[in-house]
Amino acid sequence: MVVALVGLGLPNQNVTAADVSGRIAWTVGGAIPKRRGFDGFTPESWADGSRGWDGFLEAADYPRISDPEAGRLWTANAPVVDGPGLAAIGDGGYADGIRARIIRDRLMEISKATPEKMLGVQLDNTALFLERWRSVALDVLTVGAAASPADRGVARREFKRLVETTWTGHASPESEAYRLVRTFRLQVVKRVLTFVTAPAAAKDPSFDYTRAMRTEGPVWSLLSERPLHLLDPQFRNWDELLLAAVDAAIDELTEGGKPLAGRTWGEFNRALIQHPLSSAVPQLGRWLNMPQDSLPGDAYTPRAHAPRTGPSERMAVSPGDEEHGILHMPTGQSGHPLSPYFGAMHKAWVDGSPVPFLPGPAVHTLTFVP
Repeated sequence: MVVALVGLGLPNQNVTAADVSGRIAWTVGGAIPKRRGFDGFTPESWADGSRGWDGFLEAADYPRISDPEAGRLWTANAPVVDGPGLAAIGDGGYADGIRARIIRDRLMEISKATPEKMLGVQLDNTALFLERWRSVALDVLTVGAAASPADRGVARREFKRLVETTWTGHASPESEAYRLVRTFRLQVVKRVLTFVTAPAAAKDPSFDYTRAMRTEGPVWSLLSERPLHLLDPQFRNWDELLLAAVDAAIDELTEGGKPLAGRTWGEFNRALIQHPLSSAVPQLGRWLNMPQDSLPGDAYTPRAHAPRTGPSERMAVSPGDEEHGILHMPTGQSGHPLSPYFGAMHKAWVDGSPVPFLPGPAVHTLTFVP
């Protein structure tokens, strides 16, 4: 398998495979450069000739995993290997490992895989990533903090009430707490990293920490250790920063006079799947675009939904047993708005309802005549 994938002229992708005997393996598809003088984890200048590429790795040097002891493989846009294997690949922008962790845990719970169980893993929207951030928000919203200053007390108490009482443990559309905690976290990250990365922004005004780094690790370390020399001096202590983030989240969510209650995750996390023609002629959107359904899931859950992104398909099928497989795809199999199959599969994709992998009996036949 590795030999067949080495050197392919395509962007490097995770490749997992299984054979009829039950053996499983992982490697990288595509060409991996052989780096000289640098590790690929940070940008480096090649100007003096001490750094560069010396061709590409040979098949024998590719990182790979074959028949792991756990009998499971998972990727989820996260690093699959560590040490020399990761050094060979470099870091082209991995996702935080939370999705991979949840998928791993779910796979470990499955003793005998079925399409339904594997679909269940793909539909998991457990809010594990934000659980600790919820605790941070509740801890800082003490009785004293929620009561003072007076102009902020009412809003802070309402924020705390919603975070305490509407938390479902999932990135569910009806959850107000999930959206509040998620917005709070982003406001914390903004306040922490804007100050810490200010020297980089001063050197290059186009610098954007959201593009340059994964934020969770460094921000959580700073919140855990709370070093005063890395705290923006406008705050006397880290609790002040956290309360400022709560206030900013409240302001963001209540902009325009909206009440804090009712700002659900589903209000924000709606599907935004637009036909190319409607982008040019918006009036056509009512006929061409998919419904703006409220979606469960988030970038931090296996069910990775966001307004403009999401799974282009879900598939759970055992080779040789396609009859019992499951397939999901947004929109439908036809791109013609007048076709009955335009958008025919979309509702199942939104709802997570099983759809047969194989087609049913032929209803229409299209014949190409030369």
